[in-house]
Amino acid sequence: MTDEIQHHLLMNQLNSNGSQLLGDLTASRLQKQSRKQARVNDQKVHVVGAGGTLTAAYEQLRNAAEYAEEHVLLQRAIRRFYRRLFVLHDKKRIGASGEELIIELTHAGYLPNDSVPEDDVAAISDAAVRYYNAYQALRKNKAITYEQSDKWTYELLAVEVEWRLNDNSQLQAFTQFAHSYFSSTIDYEQVFGTPPQTVDISLYVAVHRALLKSDDAVLRLGLLARFGQSPDKLESYIDVNRQIDVILVSQATEKLFRMVDKRGAPLRVLRHMVDDSPDLAALLPNREQMLLAYEKQVTSDYQSVNRRVNNGIIKSVMFLIITKFLIGIAIEIPYDYLMFDMILWLPLIINLLFPPVYMVLLRATMMLPGNANTARLVKQIDTTLYAAEQPKQLVRRSGQEFGTGYNVAYGVLFVAVFGGVAALLWQAFNFDIMHLLIFFVFLSAASFLGFRLSRMIRELESVETHQNGVTLVRDFLYMPFVVVGRFLSDKYAKVNVVALALDMLIELPLKTILRLIRQWAAFISAKKDQL
Repeated sequence: MTDEIQHHLLMNQLNSNGSQLLGDLTASRLQKQSRKQARVNDQKVHVVGAGGTLTAAYEQLRNAAEYAEEHVLLQRAIRRFYRRLFVLHDKKRIGASGEELIIELTHAGYLPNDSVPEDDVAAISDAAVRYYNAYQALRKNKAITYEQSDKWTYELLAVEVEWRLNDNSQLQAFTQFAHSYFSSTIDYEQVFGTPPQTVDISLYVAVHRALLKSDDAVLRLGLLARFGQSPDKLESYIDVNRQIDVILVSQATEKLFRMVDKRGAPLRVLRHMVDDSPDLAALLPNREQMLLAYEKQVTSDYQSVNRRVNNGIIKSVMFLIITKFLIGIAIEIPYDYLMFDMILWLPLIINLLFPPVYMVLLRATMMLPGNANTARLVKQIDTTLYAAEQPKQLVRRSGQEFGTGYNVAYGVLFVAVFGGVAALLWQAFNFDIMHLLIFFVFLSAASFLGFRLSRMIRELESVETHQNGVTLVRDFLYMPFVVVGRFLSDKYAKVNVVALALDMLIELPLKTILRLIRQWAAFISAKKDQL
């Protein structure tokens, strides 16, 4: 047998990583089917009563205010529920909170009716009690900040409940595969010199953040489960959480995240196949069929990203217009009357219309990858799943080390762009300091929103794209605004005034009233049964 024929035969067989993925997917699917069959006759929670339409409408408004990724919306809704509950310190209600949560999530449209077994409801209530006990103890501990006690209790409880409601075993199989792949292809010594002891955990965090977009709560709960920690053993629970806090923000984690993120395109498409293709386990052993299905998935992902970017542009434009309208009423118009005894219409209209128009123009520069990128993705996944030896390609490139001169030039660019735009608006359109401040805030927000949307496309790019004249000018002009926009976004996420106002002024009274209505309806029903 010639070496060429032997190589061809080997390339038609799954390698060790591919075989691991096949085995884990098969096992998780069988376990899921077994659990489903075992619980087919279990009593499910049936949700009745008023409030569904109102709750669902509010949830849409609340999600728009937070501008969160779609895959974390359920987790955030659960988190808000337990935040309200823990603040009330009603332990009896917390002990029976499972059913109330399922009713609220069903009304909000996150869960189909008659889908949650009553055993799960009881388990959710038990978990809430465990985390609330830890919450009380942590709040009394002066060495623990309130922010830490929140992150270590009800934020984790929200993730644990979500995992119980939505089986994620297939996703765990993919995550383990991705971790094994990058672990075998990253040359840690070349990247770090002396690898840190926690490099494997940092890679776990990097894979989750880059490929699954997991937030810190998901990462924390996964690591706590990995270390066998629970809130019942509070002393070791605190110690491990503090170690996790260090790992989440470490330089090693950030460096590995950037490497995985930059080289994660072929695995992102594979992850979508795990979600969308029930027969993936059957496809994997057949290389030819698998690669054909993978190529179709790439095309499907291009179309999906195109829709998501378009929807994101629409949502962003609406977000900017509504927020700017509120800012205009609350700040800009009163400021004009105070300083000029009249409304300065030109700055007001420019501040209202320019950011949305700017976002639409940014969309015109966002181009989907072409056929060369598709071919490269197929080739890479072929090597990843079927090649006997994985090339050590994920290494630091010395060509990307830039000197002080580049940083100085970037700083000059930053000042020049902001200064030039400010001078133009000041002289030509009668802007003053307040109008300029509002203009730059909203232009920076629009730039960062556009940058986030463009990342959706870049996440599928395996062929390094070369900038043309249009994209070069775009990046030259808007990168300083992106930097400021990211800074503002981080601050806004920590103190989201709009979301806090909705929580206090609408959500709390709304959910309280709806709960009282449900209790009253149950009381009337009981009285009718007594007649």
